[in-house]
Amino acid sequence: MTRSPSRATTGAPPHAQYDEALRLGILREATRRLRGAAPEQLGLRPLAASQGTSTTAIYTMFGGKSGLLAAVAEEADRMLADALRESLRHDSVETDMRSLCRAYRRWALENQGLYALVVGEPVRSPRVGADRRDPQSHDPQWREPLLEIVDALVDEGVFRATDVHEAATAIWASLHGVVSLELSVWRESPSAEQYFETQLAAILRSWAAAGGARPASAAGPATSSIGMVG
Repeated sequence: MTRSPSRATTGAPPHAQYDEALRLGILREATRRLRGAAPEQLGLRPLAASQGTSTTAIYTMFGGKSGLLAAVAEEADRMLADALRESLRHDSVETDMRSLCRAYRRWALENQGLYALVVGEPVRSPRVGADRRDPQSHDPQWREPLLEIVDALVDEGVFRATDVHEAATAIWASLHGVVSLELSVWRESPSAEQYFETQLAAILRSWAAAGGARPASAAGPATSSIGMVG
C-alpha cells in the first residue's frame, strides 16, 4: 500500500493550511463579534471553531489575541473613516462639519465594541510597527476627514485662524467626551441626541471666527451659520 507523503518528508511548512482566506475569515468574524462586545469578551476558541480551525491558527497568523485585536482595530479605523467620508455632501463646509460629527456619533453607537478599540483604547491595540514614542507617526485614518474639514473651515474664514491639528484634536476630544457619556450613562435617555446637538453647537461656536456665529434667535433653522445646531 502506498502511503501519502507526510509534511516531514515533503518539507511543507507545518501550518501550510493557514492561508489568506482563513486569516480574512477570522478577521471578519472577529470584527463582526466585536461590534457590540468589549475586547475582553472575545473568546478565541469559539472564534476559531466558527472558521473550522483551532486557536493555533490565530496564534500563528496574528501572534495571539493582542495581535488579532490590533488587526481588528485597523479594520475598524478604516470602517470609521469610510463612514465619515460617506457623510459628506459638500453643499458647504459648515454642513459637512455637522454631518461628519453626527456620523461619528452614529458609528460609535452602532459599533460600540469597535469604537472602544479604535478610539477609546488605542494603547490596548497598538498599530503594528508604529513608533509608540511618536503619536503622530500613526495617525488613524478616521482623523483625515476631520482634519480636511477643519482645514477648509479655517481656510474659508468660518473658523478663526488656528493650528488645524490642534483644533481637530480639541474638537475630537469634545465629541469623544459626549459620545462616551452617551454610551456609558445616557444610552437609554430620550434626551441623549439633544445633549449631543447642544454640545455640537457649542463646539462650533467656540471655534467660529469673530462675527461668524449668530445667536439662535437671530436666524431660523435653515441658516448655514456655524453657530447653529441645524
